[in-house]
Amino acid sequence: MSKLKIHLVIGAYRFPMSIERDEEEIYRNAEKQVNKYVEDYQKHYQLISGEEILSLVSLRLAVVIFKIKMNQDIEPVIEKIQSLDDELKQLLGNE
Repeated sequence: MSKLKIHLVIGAYRFPMSIERDEEEIYRNAEKQVNKYVEDYQKHYQLISGEEILSLVSLRLAVVIFKIKMNQDIEPVIEKIQSLDDELKQLLGNE
């Protein structure tokens, strides 16, 4: 795949990056989301530094990632419970 050079701006910082062309939309959307979080925290915490704001944004994104992982991790459990429920219904003649 061919690389694309882009510049992302997060808060007051500009980052030159070299990414895969087919991932540009992902990076642009991530940039928008991070900047939205930065803006939200700047409104609520006007007396803390930009570095602290970015730390809060990092924490918020980590929480989102872990929530997604937790939801994905329970899917096999749900499937197993459904399978056992179906099996139990068959054994009891409820189907």
